[in-house]
Amino acid sequence: MASRYDFPETIKGDTFNGILFTILVNDVALDLTGAEINMDLRLTPTGASVERFTSVGDADITISATPTDGKFTFNRQIIDIAASNYKYDIEIILADNTVKTYISGNWKIVQDVTYV
Repeated sequence: MASRYDFPETIKGDTFNGILFTILVNDVALDLTGAEINMDLRLTPTGASVERFTSVGDADITISATPTDGKFTFNRQIIDIAASNYKYDIEIILADNTVKTYISGNWKIVQDVTYV
């Protein structure tokens, strides 16, 4: 079962400062060498993806420079997503193509009042 983490409430258009995650399996860091990490935001668990964050290409997620330490960062970025209460999970595809979901939760994005 995935660990639960609810992102802090974030105002649309503001900069989210980022967050560091560490994945431990039986108290041992998960080796993220060659892994791909994806996170989808959805209004409901089975609804359409509103936003996808990934460690691939123009990455929103960065795997640690030492991937054997099990650490990755949801990067600092401006959150320009429609205000709502979202569900998310973080899926990791390991180098051997094993797929695991280790983290899930909610993320509330609230409407800003002052925006450019």
